[in-house]
Amino acid sequence: MVTARRQASVARAFATLLRGAIMLGLLGVMVTARAGQDDAAVRIPSSAREVYSPIDRTFDHQPALPGGPYHPARPDDGVETEADGEPVLLQDLKQRLRTADPFLRDMKASLYLRTQPLDRNNATGPPSRAWAAGTALAVQTGFYDDWLQLQAAVATSQPLWAPAGEGGTLLLTENQAEVSSIAIANAKLRGLGQEVVIGRQLIKTPYINPQDNRIIPNSFEGITLLRRRDEAQTFDYGFAYLWGFKARDSSHFYSFSEALGVAEERGAFLGGAKYRPASGLTVGVINYLIPDVVNTAYGAVDWFVDLKPIELRFNVGFTDQRTVGSNLLPGAPYNTHQVTERFAASYANATIFVSGSHNSSAAALKSPFGSFPTYTTLDQLNFNDAGQQAIVIGAAYDFSKILFDGIKAQTFYGWSWGAIEPQTGNSLGRQNEFNIELEYAPSQGPLRNLSVQVFHSAVAFPDNPPGETQQPQTRALVTYRIPLL
Repeated sequence: MVTARRQASVARAFATLLRGAIMLGLLGVMVTARAGQDDAAVRIPSSAREVYSPIDRTFDHQPALPGGPYHPARPDDGVETEADGEPVLLQDLKQRLRTADPFLRDMKASLYLRTQPLDRNNATGPPSRAWAAGTALAVQTGFYDDWLQLQAAVATSQPLWAPAGEGGTLLLTENQAEVSSIAIANAKLRGLGQEVVIGRQLIKTPYINPQDNRIIPNSFEGITLLRRRDEAQTFDYGFAYLWGFKARDSSHFYSFSEALGVAEERGAFLGGAKYRPASGLTVGVINYLIPDVVNTAYGAVDWFVDLKPIELRFNVGFTDQRTVGSNLLPGAPYNTHQVTERFAASYANATIFVSGSHNSSAAALKSPFGSFPTYTTLDQLNFNDAGQQAIVIGAAYDFSKILFDGIKAQTFYGWSWGAIEPQTGNSLGRQNEFNIELEYAPSQGPLRNLSVQVFHSAVAFPDNPPGETQQPQTRALVTYRIPLL
């Protein structure tokens, strides 16, 4: 009896680990993109060239798989690609497929392993604490007759330690339950210089994106039309209709309107373009419409200047958000906007940042579908409340040449004022945040597929009552990718 129980326990533990590994494949968590809060945004830059820009990455060359380390393929624009030609676990099978049709010959498969503990002492209410482990299995075929490609990823996040009543980490559900899903399942069709993707997929735009900073990223269900990736050099565009959204802490897809608290089901239409008129300069606009709910328009300019050995980067972004149609969104009608800007400069592996954001007092910006493109976004705070003004300063350093490959550190401090409750005009008080981040993501060698990130943030609410002014959070994210094919 005891032996049977032990065998059952081992089987359950193995199944949990396997489900966890599956979930990670969808993540894109392992990106070693040197470039905040989607997959590339949480990476520490080595220079101003690698500072993350939401509009520059919009509609960009997408990785072949929804996860894994990607390294700059073209130093002039920082586009990331998968590591072609790397050793794979099923090397014999890969060799046998070399003479097969491209649909099988170019097939890629990876297994992802990820874990993350998170501990946050909330300023009010119980703490949010959990330790989760995840896995994912991602498979992508080559192109059949140069027009059809299939992609799928199944993933899971399983609790290793999850105290009851202490949810809110986004590693698991609010009730500390596991998260599992077939998060990616799509067909890509290409022709006439276009690409159409139908089904469940990852999308990278300023307001709809993976926000891959937990165990599982956001994913989306719909149809997208993009300019063919290998032809989109100076002018790029994309259009989509999305009817399903799966958050990081959910196993299920819901309508976009439901994620905003609206009972009636509505999908999201989006469309935009970006133009690179000169090397280092990107100008882009994109619009998101959820009918009868809200419309969000975003535009930005990203300008990178290489003055060797000094590099500079200037960014300006503008968001206009307003309720539309039947005004189903709670708090409607409203019309609000935000202006945000950033300056970054680097020299000899050191980078400094100064950014700001300025919000209209009409309403807080809303978007639960990914990270905000606000340049003042930190690990806990977005600084997107109505009337809020914020400034963030920071610095990063790549220690690869001093210590060993892949070691980086980054720190930020942000403070804000002027936030109000728009209906009453009452002050919400000041909000400040300090961040320090460490990263180990080697670019070569046997640990090339390993990524380790450690984050500590301390939020202060100076105007709160005594005992409710501090909110510290510590988390660590470890990811390892095993290329199978």
